[in-house]
Amino acid sequence: MANREHIKILKAGVESWNKWREDNPDVKPDLSWANLIGVNMKGANLAEANMKLAFCKGENLKGADFQNATLYGTNLEETNLENVNMEGVDLEGAHLKKTVLKNTRLRGANLKSANLWKAELTDTDLCGCSKLCIEQLCEVTTLYGCKIDIELMERISGQHPELFESPVKGA
Repeated sequence: MANREHIKILKAGVESWNKWREDNPDVKPDLSWANLIGVNMKGANLAEANMKLAFCKGENLKGADFQNATLYGTNLEETNLENVNMEGVDLEGAHLKKTVLKNTRLRGANLKSANLWKAELTDTDLCGCSKLCIEQLCEVTTLYGCKIDIELMERISGQHPELFESPVKGA
């Protein structure tokens, strides 16, 4: 279960949260199982946080830092994760349906069984992701401008070349 003090600090606002993180660099926040609906996390430092099975559906997390965080089973459906650092994140079993992952760094993330149905992955860095399979990528809306390991790119571009086309007509 989440640390109540950590949730209280996060709910006080991103500025307070980021200051607390700066002042307590050795603390790994525990937000596991937390309902974070309505909590402003845009630009929040959530690096190395434990957010296992947290509920963040529909939130705006643009510009947040989740580097090396645990997001196992976290509900991030319809969430804005644009310009987010998610390098080394554990997203096993995470719900990313209809999520915007535009210009997001997922390098080295664990995406085992992550639901990417209708997710937008424009300009996303997917290099070195573990447990990412072609079936997951076939369900996204676009892979335009993505960085993907060559073997996976060759396999998916052969089956679904339209995923690599610009989503903007005439671009």
